[in-house]
Amino acid sequence: MQTLPDIETRAEVDRGRLWTGGRIAVLAFLLVLGFESLFFETLFADETTVSREQLQQLIKNLEAETLAERSRAERQILDLGPAILSKLPATESVENHAARESLRRVRIQLERRAAKESSTASLVTLEGNLSLEEILTQIQSQTGNSVSIDEDQPEIPQQMFELIWEKKPFWDCVDDLCDRGGYRWRIPTDAAVLRISKSDRELSSGGVIQRIGPFRLAIEPAQISPVIGEPLQRLLRVRGRLSVEPRIRPLFLAIAAADLKGMTEHRQPLVPWNPDAKYEHPVGDGGHEVPVAWDFSLAEGTELKSLQIQGKFFCQIAAATERVVFDQTSLARGTIRRRGGVTVRLREALFSPTETNDLDAEIGVAVSYDTGGPAFESHRTWIFHNAVYLETKSGTRVRFTDFETTQQSDGAVAVDYRWRKLPAPANQYRFVYEAPNLILDLPIEVELQEIPVRE
Repeated sequence: MQTLPDIETRAEVDRGRLWTGGRIAVLAFLLVLGFESLFFETLFADETTVSREQLQQLIKNLEAETLAERSRAERQILDLGPAILSKLPATESVENHAARESLRRVRIQLERRAAKESSTASLVTLEGNLSLEEILTQIQSQTGNSVSIDEDQPEIPQQMFELIWEKKPFWDCVDDLCDRGGYRWRIPTDAAVLRISKSDRELSSGGVIQRIGPFRLAIEPAQISPVIGEPLQRLLRVRGRLSVEPRIRPLFLAIAAADLKGMTEHRQPLVPWNPDAKYEHPVGDGGHEVPVAWDFSLAEGTELKSLQIQGKFFCQIAAATERVVFDQTSLARGTIRRRGGVTVRLREALFSPTETNDLDAEIGVAVSYDTGGPAFESHRTWIFHNAVYLETKSGTRVRFTDFETTQQSDGAVAVDYRWRKLPAPANQYRFVYEAPNLILDLPIEVELQEIPVRE
């Protein structure tokens, strides 16, 4: 196997945000494909359709001689919305100083808008007497969230529902539908889709639910337990589950004990069990339901029937996913695709015939983000959950059999992907790598009231 060259590194954390990225080096040779080279999908809908040529002209106008012309071009780019983030060139690639500074301001404002849009709930407007299938179809169409009847469950009778939903948040719609129909829902770990089945309620009696934008926080009754070796102290544990709209790809949760304040029903403050604790929960691929827990110290003899929790924690999400396609026109060693803050480089690809007349493939990609630093070093595991696959002419995806990390550095990772026993011929496949070009930290403002306490 050929040794991968050293990968260039880039550092600098953007105002403490937990940005991640990596440059992945890969092997590829003899990939004969015949498809379009590239298209992209983003989390954000285009507010105005614009071609790359039109955008390039607007960026060129940032170099205009007059301030009025430059300002007009900057406003026009901003009006296009966050969907164009993936089309903007790297700031450092723009030679003109004025244009470079304008582009930097534009990117910052669009990223802020993207974060704001991502942190809001999807809304549904629906009225009439509709079947469950019709309702789920409308929810999916209006929100971009994949929802369906669970195929692993017995068939659900096609109940009819009289609905009047006017810009109703996604999680409110789901809970309303489940309450009225006697359903439960789940999000499997291997797919970003919410599945409805006929069953009991998914939250035990006595729990507390808070819906915060695209998040749903379900808290169980708190439990009091003794502390071994500490007869004057007891542990008050609060457990729950955070669910994320399927359209959003969460990477990990960051929870600091000091940022969450507990209080008794008499408004007496509760002391965190470990005030300096900071917890980070990697979510991984398909992880749209994440367990959460908070611990408080409770003095022996304290009577407590309920508590409340206020504060916030953060969920880092991957947004504006790019689908980078390498076909027969882009198979040269070192071919680079750059979109927004992410660069994908193809190294080599090797398809080898086997004794059974099928194929083994070994393919790699180099993916790098503009920002590395400590955040990437701590949280880069999400990059191994990016979608990587071969795709046939009919659109069938073939997932890799295994992968090997061959090199890691600040802001960069090198990975080889392997496929076994592929049907021949090799020219029916194209190689696709999907990478988010925007990493966002979304605050989750918690305000939980009257959480019941049990001993």
